[in-house]
Formats: sequence, structure tokens, C-alpha cells
Amino acid sequence: MSLPVHRLGRLVPIFRRRCAPPVLLAAALWCTVQPALGAPPGLVVVPRPSAQPGLSYFKVQARPGSSAQPGTIELRNPTSKRLRVVLARVDGETLGTLGSAYAPPGSRAHGSTLWLHVSRQPITLPPGASVAVQISLRVPAAVQPGDYLSGVSVEALDQRASSVAKKGLSIASVSRYAIGVEVSVPGPRHPLIQFTGAEIQRQPAGLTFSLKARNPGNTILQGVHGWVRITRGARVVVSRPIEAGTFVTHSSIGYPVTAFQQAPTPGTRYRIVAWMRYAGGIARLDTNVTFGHREAAIARQYAHGPAPAGGGTPWWEIAGAVAVILYALGTTILLLLRRRAREPQEVTQQ
Repeated sequence: MSLPVHRLGRLVPIFRRRCAPPVLLAAALWCTVQPALGAPPGLVVVPRPSAQPGLSYFKVQARPGSSAQPGTIELRNPTSKRLRVVLARVDGETLGTLGSAYAPPGSRAHGSTLWLHVSRQPITLPPGASVAVQISLRVPAAVQPGDYLSGVSVEALDQRASSVAKKGLSIASVSRYAIGVEVSVPGPRHPLIQFTGAEIQRQPAGLTFSLKARNPGNTILQGVHGWVRITRGARVVVSRPIEAGTFVTHSSIGYPVTAFQQAPTPGTRYRIVAWMRYAGGIARLDTNVTFGHREAAIARQYAHGPAPAGGGTPWWEIAGAVAVILYALGTTILLLLRRRAREPQEVTQQ
């Protein structure tokens, strides 16, 4: 039932991870992963589509101005504790590396997501209980033909985050699910992918190129694939395929291409040639990007670490200098004391 996120619209378990040094939890990161066989028991989420019951997501054909009930979401509590569950409508998106994904709950809804109607109040499930939540939608009368993707986020509240300490970090995670809702409005289809440019970025791990692309057409495109080649003068920096994936309608991406071995100086130019093939056409890119002074400043910051908030020399550098001075002073005093201790013996022997 649970499938990888890159397959369109499926029920996707998503783990919200928060990473921080031990004792202090400082940041949060949303990521998508496949379900683990050893995952702890908890909330069970089962989509029940009205049509095509074999699917693990909702796929609806609807005309402008019509209403539909894609199906229900069954929530089960197999635990011995009461569970509070909240559902939220979320936008469908395209991953930067191609693939369908969903925005986190609490984010602003757009487009077809606004057509959905789900329960906004937390649902309380006693131990061993289950409930079916009806999902409905209303398609606007002025909507244009095409494919539209949104989703329903399902998350159990008051989860006890599981923590794992690794390499000085404490990683805590809680899980949520996203169930896709694909609405197909009848009419002609116009598949289209466009490259809109590229940029160069200096990230902590190293140099990364970002290929800007969008899907302004009205078709959710699957099996999109291609190739990217980046050169620096006559030297080939990167030449590799763009792996096949899904490109959701009305979405944009920055496809990342890493070149961590590169250490350019300001003014270094790179040429990027790329293409993406999809059902109905091919998108092409041929452009130049320059490693500028801003990127060089960021590279120096990553190389030397952040500057102190108050400016001046970092405290650890001052402490290191003081330690060196004290060590040298102590060594000098010790040598002088030993020398003086030997002088009476030398005089007596004479």
C-alpha cells in the first residue's frame, strides 16, 4: 500500500525529522522516505477510493462546476492509547530531482488544493477504534481542462519522537502520511516543459548547479528524463543522465547537479547544456553561469566557519594563542630551573 514518493499521488509515509546537537533541539527538516519494515506500530491509514479501489490514492474525473466524492480515508488505532489525528489539505509539488511530493501541513493552499474539503478538527480514536473520513471536492465552473494534483496530510498528534544519536547529533522523528488526489478535467491536453535558466550555488558540501525548469502545461508528465553536461573551457566537469521522474503541472523545480570537486575562483565560467524529454516533446537548455564574488565569499565562510557575532577574532583562536604562549613560557622557566640546579655540581667537580 505504501509506495515511494516519486510515484504519482500514492500514499506516502513522511517522517518529519528534527536534527540538533545533544541536549538542545535546534532545527527541523521535512523529508520523504520509504516505510521501514521495523517501524513502530501506530496509526494505520487506509485510503478507500470510490472508483478504482485497487489504487492507494484518489483519482477522479470531474467536469467544471461539478462536485465529487473521491472516497474515504480509514483511520485505525491498533495501539492501547488514545490517538488524536488531524487531516489537512496540502499542495501537490514536484521534487527537485523529479517526482511527486506534497507540501507540509500548515502551508498555504493553492489551486486545486482549495477544491478539497476535509475534516479540520482533530479526530479522537480510542484504543482499537477506527473511523472513515469522507473526502469531497468542488470543481470551479471556470476551471480549464487538465490534470491537477493535491493531497491530504494525515498525522497523529502528541507523537513521542524516536531519537537516534549519531556523530554528535540527536535526530528525532515523527511520521505523517500524504494521500494524493488527482483530478482530471476533460479537454485537450498540452504537455510542455520549459527550462528557464540556471544558476551556480556554493553549498556546505561543495559546488552545486541548479537547472531551473517548469511545467506550464496542463498534463502531469511521468517518465521525464534527460541528460546534463557541464564544461569549464575544454574540460568536462559533469556529464550524467537526468533520471526518470514525474513533473507535476503548474510547478517549478531547481534540478541540482553537484560538482563538489570544483574549487573555482571568482569569474570562472561554466557552460551548461541539458535536455529533458517528455511525452509530447523535449526541453533544451544551453547557457553559461559564472562563479561570482558572492559565491566565493560563501565558500570562504564554509571553509573557515562562521564569524563571531560581535566581530573581531574568534574566541577559540584567542584561547589557542594564549595556550601556546603559556606553554612556551612554562617550558622556558623549566629549562632555566634545571640549568641552575646543575650549576653547583659543575663548580664542585672543577
